[in-house]
Amino acid sequence: MFFKLRHMLVAVFFFFLIPVCVRAQVAIVVKPVQVNYLQYESVFVRVAMRNLSAHPLAFGESIGLKGSLQFEIRRSDRNDPTFVRTPKDAPLPDMTGVILPPGGEKSYMFNLSKHYDLRSIGRYTVKAVLRHPQMATPYQSKEAHFNIVRGSLIWSRTVGLPLLDDSPGEVTVNEDGSKEEELRVIKTREYRILSYYTGSANIYCLTLEDKDNLYMLRHIGYDLGPDLRPKCEIDFLSRLSVLLPASTKVYAYYQYNTDGKLENRRILMKDDRPPRLVLDPETGIVKIVGGREARKDVDYEEIRDIQFLEDMRDPKGSLLDEPLDRDTILGPESLGAKDAAEKAEELNSDKEEKKSLFDGF
Repeated sequence: MFFKLRHMLVAVFFFFLIPVCVRAQVAIVVKPVQVNYLQYESVFVRVAMRNLSAHPLAFGESIGLKGSLQFEIRRSDRNDPTFVRTPKDAPLPDMTGVILPPGGEKSYMFNLSKHYDLRSIGRYTVKAVLRHPQMATPYQSKEAHFNIVRGSLIWSRTVGLPLLDDSPGEVTVNEDGSKEEELRVIKTREYRILSYYTGSANIYCLTLEDKDNLYMLRHIGYDLGPDLRPKCEIDFLSRLSVLLPASTKVYAYYQYNTDGKLENRRILMKDDRPPRLVLDPETGIVKIVGGREARKDVDYEEIRDIQFLEDMRDPKGSLLDEPLDRDTILGPESLGAKDAAEKAEELNSDKEEKKSLFDGF
């Protein structure tokens, strides 16, 4: 009787132990890059995966390697939270080519806005779910949170699109045979500067839109308070000139056209007087008066730590491999881990050491 009871206890022990071992093969963490995102802004999250098994995990195109990474996103500020649906024409993130060596960790960045409709203002929760034919069950991360916010309006101006040709308007023929030329309607667009808190800093965002489309949404600098707000002028071609302080000494100047294209960008230094924008009423040209151009070597100390946000986001692709530092790549020196470590060392030789998303996990 004791012999049977002992074997039964052993069987129960292994019954509960085996699922735990299976579920412990992969650890996954998801973290939004920002706590708050402006409405219509691309929502980026960083996903870290750690292979806790002794076997490499590869994602490929064959049936045996066809894994996937999906996100479960909910509106958490509603009484009945529902999943955010994926647009019909939006593909899911492509994991082909990802290889996790034994004990290895890799970090990736995803633009959720390319795969999910996140245009509504509200609070969201996101969870990453990893599937692979070699894994008995899917693995999922803990929930993370982010918000879609409206932002505070700092400045706005509606402009007419310039008519660059003298072609006549549409001509209609009346019943009596007379001709009537219709006046050409000038289309309008609106520049807006919004301020919002990302979770770590207050920043300015510039948008260009009309009633149907959003043509531009760009980060242009930090919100340093009401006394240091951007100065704006519109020239004779309806182009927007923006001048804003980046510090007590450094100013950033941007010029955008009515399609949202950046035509001019300058970094200026304060001298006897700070730079300012002046509109010539006769020519309609906007000029910068005061200040001086920042000199690359001479003014290096002043501009070194200024982070201009205009180009901080890479719009190319939805899956960006960002190898971690050598210390965060765990496990044996397999070929994959070694190559990733060497590549990370080259990329981060002159940067601050990155922290793993698993710190404190």
